Amino acid sequence: MPVKVIIDGREVVLEKPTTILNAARRAGIDIPSLCYDERLSPYGSCRLCLVEVKGRGLVTACTTYVQDGMEVSTETPEVVEHRKVILGMLAERHPRDARGRLAELFKRYGVEPGGEERPELVDDSHPLLRFDFSRCVLCYSCVRVCDEYIGRLIWRAMYRGQQTVVIPETGKFGTSSCISCRACVDVCPSGAIVDKVMSSSVPDRWGETACSMCSLSCPVRVGLSGSRPVYVDGDRGQLPFSAECLKGKYHWEDLVYVPERPEGPRVRSNGLWSKAGWDDALKAVAQGLREAVRDGGPSSVGVIVSSRLTAEAYYLSQLLARAGLGTNNVDTASTLLPSTGELTPIGGPLPTVPFTAVQDADVIVTIGQVEEYHPALASAIRRQSLQGYSRLVVISTKDDKLSRFADVFVESGQEHMQAAVRAVEASLAEGGRVDVAGASKYLPGAASLALSLRSLGGSRASRQAGVDEGAVRAAAETIASAGRLVIVSELDGTPGVASESLSLAALSGALSREGSGLLPLLSYFDNYEAVAFGVSPSRLPGGLRLDEARGLEGAWKVSVPGEPGMSSAEMIEAARDGRLRALVIIGYDLASPSPMRESILEAMSRVPLVVSISPAAGVGVSYASKFHLPLASHVEEEGVYVSADGRLTLARGNVVINNAMRGWEVASRLLEALGYQRRYSSSRDAWDELRSLVKAPLPDYDSMARGPAKVDLRRMAA
Repeated sequence: MPVKVIIDGREVVLEKPTTILNAARRAGIDIPSLCYDERLSPYGSCRLCLVEVKGRGLVTACTTYVQDGMEVSTETPEVVEHRKVILGMLAERHPRDARGRLAELFKRYGVEPGGEERPELVDDSHPLLRFDFSRCVLCYSCVRVCDEYIGRLIWRAMYRGQQTVVIPETGKFGTSSCISCRACVDVCPSGAIVDKVMSSSVPDRWGETACSMCSLSCPVRVGLSGSRPVYVDGDRGQLPFSAECLKGKYHWEDLVYVPERPEGPRVRSNGLWSKAGWDDALKAVAQGLREAVRDGGPSSVGVIVSSRLTAEAYYLSQLLARAGLGTNNVDTASTLLPSTGELTPIGGPLPTVPFTAVQDADVIVTIGQVEEYHPALASAIRRQSLQGYSRLVVISTKDDKLSRFADVFVESGQEHMQAAVRAVEASLAEGGRVDVAGASKYLPGAASLALSLRSLGGSRASRQAGVDEGAVRAAAETIASAGRLVIVSELDGTPGVASESLSLAALSGALSREGSGLLPLLSYFDNYEAVAFGVSPSRLPGGLRLDEARGLEGAWKVSVPGEPGMSSAEMIEAARDGRLRALVIIGYDLASPSPMRESILEAMSRVPLVVSISPAAGVGVSYASKFHLPLASHVEEEGVYVSADGRLTLARGNVVINNAMRGWEVASRLLEALGYQRRYSSSRDAWDELRSLVKAPLPDYDSMARGPAKVDLRRMAA
């Protein structure tokens, strides 16, 4: 039932009740606050968000929910005077060079801070972070975000009244168990906690790229100081929620400034690494690959692309296999996850609607830990729920961060997640609220499935899944009421969750209605979009079949093998059986992030020649690789990044440090060392060749530099 409220004379219509603060933000009205953050429970400690409600007087906007017909005034004389008094008390001891949100509010309400810097209150013992208690406004956001959101207890509030202080657990920041996630930096409204690296950096120019840490590929700006990247910030103009992701904003450093990143190529001999120049390293790698092909044939070598790279790097990686090594043994690491095959009816784990569809959804359903691997999208979902745009159904484990913002929470153990989703389907079917006709396109036997679920019933299915029957019923009712329904499923490799998510999307009508759809999200290996650019044992760039290779062969001047190659899983199995003589891994370490780590390491150890091309040395590099060629990270790349929903972002204006090399260039130079005749002088060369070979319309660099572009990945990968 929609809720209508009047805020400063403006009518705001909400899908569901929410707080006055969030209703105002939805309407573009800024109610000041220092202690509120969307990731945290409302707290009401700063009292700056007081507003006047007709008939009720002053209330805190962050903790008071709207009611239908409520009239709210946010800037009455009494409210303004109240805020000035509070800010005046903070200003008495606050240093004059106020920062952050607090500085904005001082200026907005004409308050001048008059305190002094107090060096004795500064804790500079942490290698990355600095805490200045003289700037602390006791909002406790750092304490709460560390506890509620990150799940640790680094920050503590001590004593009472005017003696209250916030300190790290051990008394010193540097000796605490802080994991440097920077969540406290992100929520601090006064600059009391700062990132020393980013706060002290002054970029002298900016580059553009896309974050490669999840399938959203959010556009970001890279601040460069001299020849080094020092700052990353989201581009709200292209993707509004891209600037809110802690992972993308702070943890790019884990790919750039870490001890595991070598300064140039390395070669292992007798168990020890030695440095090598790029020319010598590429020549040695090419020689080793030629010997492997000579001794075992092209079927004994393979290429696995294990992370999100630029489209040009994808294209040249498959060309490395086909033109350089004469094999179709090339695949994405994402196919190692069983969930990839479970989504074959919709063409694999690619979204059926754009990620931005969550911003127009009436109901959003999340399945699994979305925030764990895709925090930027989780931020958008959380805001949709908080600001009354969308109702949120969460089917996940009890520690899911989004569950606190859900209208309906179906709590399930990870091992029972498939059964929990099926219980919701059974409740839908029991009420006759399934779209059998629409589902038939994706689910063979959809009518029989609907009858089976109806016979099972929501109650019995809930008991079998070990979930609350009332929550399941409420979830089904909420889903059935949706006009625009978006289902977001995090596929962590648990068997059956992907297929059950697809079933729910089909039966609920999410796959049949405009504006509705399924957003499948991969976790450990998140690069299925590479299939569209030919990283597949059976598909060529643009989705061409192997028997359609004639045009490509004319351009490449090589013959493409006619038989499909091995998938990633088959290559790992062949390695374990001793049938693989050489394996090239391009992207992040293949073993480090995976729950299949031990079996992957065992397989890699049995391959005579493993070549790892990655930004940093993970366990797979250290344990089983003969060569490690350092790859540029996304903050150093050039070329076209492609999100899983087909959004194109041009990376440009960046620099490469530590003697690493960009993905397209490593593949191009390795191809050249293997005797391939075509040379690529830039990523643009590779992109223009790709554009000329595929049927799908791809924009040129110049048009992408002027604004966002899209491509139909599902059509290209089909």
